Amino acid sequence: MNKNILNNVNDKQLLWINILERDEATLKSVANILHLEKVPVRGILRVYERPKIYKFADFYHFFIVSVEAGEGGALRSIPIDFLVGKNFVVTVHDGDVKYLQDFVKRKRGESQIGELDAESFVATMLDLHIASYFRFLERIEHQVDKMDERILEKDLEDSEFLQQMVSLRRDVSKLRRWFLPHRDIFFTLSRPDFKRIADSDSFESFQQLNDHFESAVDSIESSRDTVLSLFDLYITKSSHRMNNAMRRLTFITLTAGGLGVIAGIFGMNFEVEFFKSAETGFWMAVGGMIILAAITASVAFHRRWI
Repeated sequence: MNKNILNNVNDKQLLWINILERDEATLKSVANILHLEKVPVRGILRVYERPKIYKFADFYHFFIVSVEAGEGGALRSIPIDFLVGKNFVVTVHDGDVKYLQDFVKRKRGESQIGELDAESFVATMLDLHIASYFRFLERIEHQVDKMDERILEKDLEDSEFLQQMVSLRRDVSKLRRWFLPHRDIFFTLSRPDFKRIADSDSFESFQQLNDHFESAVDSIESSRDTVLSLFDLYITKSSHRMNNAMRRLTFITLTAGGLGVIAGIFGMNFEVEFFKSAETGFWMAVGGMIILAAITASVAFHRRWI
């Protein structure tokens, strides 16, 4: 990389260096080219999970955790470090980041991408960062809608339902755990005493970003409640199913009990002429009980008792 590359960047241009591997030698080389002192190389290599922001003399450094779908659609965290100074931005992460690739593809060939100042570029990146959480929230809401339909349309096995509930609950918990600590970064960048941004034309954009962040927090909390509501729906459906089963069992018990009473009467050892009808009387009694059971079942079916 040309050591004088920054000298060739004027006040209306931006240098963006996107490092795809957390390598110590590469980081030190970039810091040397940009004439940066006290770059927290070790901190960048350690990959903290909690977002943080630090101010230095000629630049500021912050760390975020974006998200995207990994193999099989599983939630995957993407730690990204930013080094931001006058007319340059350095991003450090392991491997490609989808929303950064999409941004480059959209802006390729547009001359204004290089005319952004550092603060405007960072504001754009942070907005895409928040959008990465919104995209995964949309996936969770879609999965919740599908589960709603499955619960209402057919009976789910307890093991299948609990497995899907655990997966959704885990994803929402991860989103919440990874996203909420970003509050310090968005609040710090939108404060008037952060001079580099407060004196730029992007100050209002960072204040809007802070509002966008709070909106995302509310959406995550709402998704958490939505996932938990699935359990209430499933319990309601299970209770309804249990009530129907108990109603059927009660009807069968009463019917069988009534027929048992009739059979018991015919089995009493009293000298009554009707009981002396031998085989004919037996079949008459059996036929009468079958007819009685059929009539009772028909009435119960039409009244939706069973």
